[in-house]
Amino acid sequence: MDNLFSAYEYMLQVCGVWGIALLALLIAVFFIQLWYWTVRYGRIPSYRNAPTGELRPPVSVVVVLHEVDYAFLEETLPVLLSQEYDAMEVVVTDLSGDVEFGEALMLVAEHNPRFSVTRMVRDVRFPISNKMALNVAIKAARYENIIVTTADSRPASAQWAGRMARGFADADVVIGYCGMEQAPGLANRMIRMGRMGRAMRWISAAMRGEPYRGIMQNMGFTKRVYFDNGGFNHLNMNAGEDDLFIQKIVSSARVAVVVSPNSLVRQKAWGGLKWWYTLRKFYSNTFRYYPCRVKRYVGAELWSRFLFFASAATVAVLLPPELAVFAAALFVLREGIVLLEMRRITLRLSEPGLVGISLLYDLVSPFYEAFMAVDRRIRRSPGLWR
Repeated sequence: MDNLFSAYEYMLQVCGVWGIALLALLIAVFFIQLWYWTVRYGRIPSYRNAPTGELRPPVSVVVVLHEVDYAFLEETLPVLLSQEYDAMEVVVTDLSGDVEFGEALMLVAEHNPRFSVTRMVRDVRFPISNKMALNVAIKAARYENIIVTTADSRPASAQWAGRMARGFADADVVIGYCGMEQAPGLANRMIRMGRMGRAMRWISAAMRGEPYRGIMQNMGFTKRVYFDNGGFNHLNMNAGEDDLFIQKIVSSARVAVVVSPNSLVRQKAWGGLKWWYTLRKFYSNTFRYYPCRVKRYVGAELWSRFLFFASAATVAVLLPPELAVFAAALFVLREGIVLLEMRRITLRLSEPGLVGISLLYDLVSPFYEAFMAVDRRIRRSPGLWR
């Protein structure tokens, strides 16, 4: 007890009350960060997927085509139809309104029993939303189990449909992972890291039994859960299919998480960082409707990370050298833990080449997320509201 009192007297003498408070803050946010990286995110590499037994539930893969997309017809559709899983079909809702493209889709449907198309006619007075088009595809699907993906995404494996389908053996909702396509350059690596960094939050939450979202390019649910809950919600908003809808149904559904190389989907990147920011800002507008517990979970990680960097830098600059060394040691220890966990997570999610860039993303993402939150309030995203 005397030693502790003497240490306190020394700290008070050399640091003052504000210095002690600053050190206490540094230590507190360090342990918060340690909890996130070792307990929350550390769950991802060791998580056991849904069972891979003999049960093979049939699935309908649904896709909406908003415009003429010959890349989907010639490149993506053959990958979907060649999945090594017999109990599946592909259901497309075509909103392109193009006669020639529609006929090309119908021709494929005539020659492939695993493919069907529903064509919808656009009307400028009554625009068709993505939710409406998905609803049509879900109703047209033959099978009870639905897997949703998008036209600009492609399975990375011929076993994708089968691996995702097995999640339905014991669940009503199946959550997978979709990464961005790999390309040369720093911008692409930051975009891929941004996708994975956000996915780590909701994937780890789902693995913990607290799901709050999936991803539109790779998720599934049963027709029963969909129709029992009245279909998609927030119909006046052109977003929310993979988060607000999931939050609506998870209370009455069992959820399975599937993350493996065979269950992976890759989405095409249509531009650089500016395109990515616009896309992220658009879909992040749904965050205001998230439950308070989710907002606290996401916010606590970002705020504790920012406060850790800020308090470590302040201690290093303003307090005595021995305490600056202590702050530097905590910083190095945290970065080492981040690198170790990122290496394990990138292996699990099949995201090569992102371990090094993760430290840069780790540093800038709290500022990036804060700027986006302010920007959402100042400038409305065009096309968000119907």
